[in-house]
Amino acid sequence: MKFGTFTLEPKKAEGFNFHLLRVKTELGTRIPPQPDMYSNVAVFGDNVAIRNHPDWLSQSPLGPAKMGNTNYNIYWNIVCATQPEHRAEQLDYMEDVDRQSMGVWPNSQYFAEHGHCTCPRCTERWQKSGLGWLEWRRKEVTDYIAQIRERTKKELVMCIQPDPVTSLERYGVDFDDLAKHCDLFNVVMFSKSYATPWYFEMLTRAFKKLLKKPFYVSLYVYGPGDTPTDVPPPAELLTVSTRIARAGADGFLYLTEKASQIADFQKALVNNVELRNRLQSYGGKPVQELLDRVASWENIVD
Repeated sequence: MKFGTFTLEPKKAEGFNFHLLRVKTELGTRIPPQPDMYSNVAVFGDNVAIRNHPDWLSQSPLGPAKMGNTNYNIYWNIVCATQPEHRAEQLDYMEDVDRQSMGVWPNSQYFAEHGHCTCPRCTERWQKSGLGWLEWRRKEVTDYIAQIRERTKKELVMCIQPDPVTSLERYGVDFDDLAKHCDLFNVVMFSKSYATPWYFEMLTRAFKKLLKKPFYVSLYVYGPGDTPTDVPPPAELLTVSTRIARAGADGFLYLTEKASQIADFQKALVNNVELRNRLQSYGGKPVQELLDRVASWENIVD
């Protein structure tokens, strides 16, 4: 079982196997990749691209993939997944990022949501394809992922939404197709509450059954602009990590804005000895591996 950090600044916390840096976020902001960190790239979620090219916005019968369209769970602006200039620029960018870091972890590398995209270009491409709507979207996504694989030489990890059932219908994502091109998956289970850990355990069991490559689970610790009352308590995070570990995840990433927030998280888990002892009975080797990792942080935290 591997343990990683997932941060927005190029600093590393002690006590983890690897570190993932958000070099390009959905806001469109970019920071330099680091040679000793993996690089997370938001591909089609890109506020800067849409600000510079409003006509690139993904379209649907329920409106555009734009912040404020409450028909969808959209928190940034999303480029049409067939936009040729954006696709080409992102391929060049990911090739460069791959060269300068330990590997690329794309996210937002698929259609914005169900019903997308119905812009004139997508409509024409679909009609010319001779395929059904869902199969055409699947082919567009898979073909682009194959191009990413061709341009990147190091480890390629596909970040996917935590939907094991309707990812094809919503995003054009077929897990078996992606598995042919990636080394691992990263299932992003961000939440500001993990008070119902059985839900995340259930999702993990579903992905364990479906995915044909190893997978990590990303959990939310502390994000930009958060206060301590906004984020999940460390006890919830340790409990849900335990439930996910016993359901078969191959590793974890913990998201924070800053490396110092990871250190605070580690200290809180180390100090909660009562909970750590209670979780010992939650399930075999994977749980023990997780708890041993937390115990190893005793030598790191103040």
